Amino acid sequence: MERDTEVTLEERYAADPELLRFYRKKLLEPGWAGELIPYELAYIKSQLRVSPSLKRRWGFKPSAKRLSEKRIRAVARDGLSPQSRG
Repeated sequence: MERDTEVTLEERYAADPELLRFYRKKLLEPGWAGELIPYELAYIKSQLRVSPSLKRRWGFKPSAKRLSEKRIRAVARDGLSPQSRG
């Protein structure tokens, strides 16, 4: 089994571009991913860093610089309550 910490999302699904597109889209939906493995967390965090609107959908302020791993994991697993959606 390959080590998840040494693989990117793109490398993991390189042989199946359609599956890669699916995961790129679905991983960014709060509450969809469940427990994240390292390359999934890295992908989500990289996308949050460049998108103020995505930060908002994940319950962060659009101007947020610090993106807590704990909070990202919680939103990926549990989604957001209606009050958290700002």
